[in-house]
Amino acid sequence: MSLPPWRDTTIVAYLDEPPFAISRQAGERPSGCDMDVALHVLTGAGVGDIRYVRTTFDELIPGLLDQRWHLTTAIFVTDDRAEVVDFSRPIWAMTDGFIVRGHDAAGMTTYEAIAAAHATLAVVVGQVQRETAIGAGVPADRIVEFPDQEAAVEAVRRGAVDASASTAIGNRAFVDRANDSTLAAVATTSRSARAPVGAFAVGKNLPDLTAALDDVIGRYLGTPDHLALMRHYGFSDDELAPVLPG
Repeated sequence: MSLPPWRDTTIVAYLDEPPFAISRQAGERPSGCDMDVALHVLTGAGVGDIRYVRTTFDELIPGLLDQRWHLTTAIFVTDDRAEVVDFSRPIWAMTDGFIVRGHDAAGMTTYEAIAAAHATLAVVVGQVQRETAIGAGVPADRIVEFPDQEAAVEAVRRGAVDASASTAIGNRAFVDRANDSTLAAVATTSRSARAPVGAFAVGKNLPDLTAALDDVIGRYLGTPDHLALMRHYGFSDDELAPVLPG
């Protein structure tokens, strides 16, 4: 497959995962902080047309390698991923959290607590939380992978697993949207001194796109418009601070 020149038409892959990307009606642009930032940045880079493709997390990077799209919604930057794709300048930083049944919230506040409780943990295929959990002592045979967050949380809801791991802010948004009083979103503390960062992933065959993204992102982060947008989607100033200039 041959992609169109990105300045003419840029294809963005995304997940239906609030607050990062939120699907609308067919044919409408998805909302969400990543999608709104992408719109601003790509428009600022002079792109004539932006198209959006909804996919699953485990297809994001393969789709770049197969040239099905030009860039993806922001994902955590890791050394392994950076070997196969390029990353823009980071657009957010955040720690992990869990979705649990309400009565379990007090006892499942860290990966270490989940390991000590001999609890089972749901993660989305390909996301970094699996390795984080293993590093904190959760045995691999107590980690169950699911194709998306919806399926992982459903496993928590019906008692098949004890907790689902994702980003803290993403979990808050999911529970708010689910409007299910039996579920609770619990923030956890990052093991690292610095919160992991997320950035748009771009194919290594498009260094000019990455450079264009970085140029506009560098001028946009920290502006009143940017801060207002991210606060609208539930980001606190502390969660934004690691990626802001200065």
